[in-house]
Amino acid sequence: MKKILLLALLALSSAPAAFAQARAGGELSSKDYTGGGSTDSRNTGFGIKAGYNLNSLRGDDLKDAANATLNYSARNDFHAGLYGQFGFNNFASVQVEALYSRQGFTTEPSVGNQHYRMDYLSVPVMFVGNVTETISFHVGPQISLLTKVRNEDTDKDLDIDAYNFNSLDYGGVAGVEARLGPARVGARYNLGLGKIFGDGTSIEVTSPGYANKDKAIYNNMFQVYVGIGITQ
Repeated sequence: MKKILLLALLALSSAPAAFAQARAGGELSSKDYTGGGSTDSRNTGFGIKAGYNLNSLRGDDLKDAANATLNYSARNDFHAGLYGQFGFNNFASVQVEALYSRQGFTTEPSVGNQHYRMDYLSVPVMFVGNVTETISFHVGPQISLLTKVRNEDTDKDLDIDAYNFNSLDYGGVAGVEARLGPARVGARYNLGLGKIFGDGTSIEVTSPGYANKDKAIYNNMFQVYVGIGITQ
């Protein structure tokens, strides 16, 4: 299952480069994607982007049996990758991205802090609407494949059920973006809807005696980023 998902994500990540060859010289227009229609959107092209992640956790199960809030703190990290934008007209377009995203959290049990890093390969697929010539809003679904979990300086074997991290996350993204020529800067909120921890035996990543077995705990992330268009 993991291999199939990875192949699908890699195929999506190669789509912008494939579209770039759809026209001689790599010059892109929405005419390339609308069956030879008459639209002439500037919202078509591909490029690179990178930015800052602030990841925290969300969910009703962030409380123990005594209904006391458990001590999780957010993780500061980064994301980077490619985007491809395919325009229908000067207002509407679809943007697909392939991102390497570092996320995670810190727990603060009585035995000492534990730092967890989760590496994802994320593919958001978003509708983009231009509010003005330079400002747009983005909204759509996202699917993410967990590729690595690190606790302190130790990589966890994701094939061992005891570690109990779900390999697949999904959810929704929404944000705003400003463009100036080929450059862009934006902010985005990622709402995770897939549980971080799966069923079965679980490691304890909170206070002693509290395991995350089948807990409704989700990723909750804010991002800011900059990007540069390679073909526009």
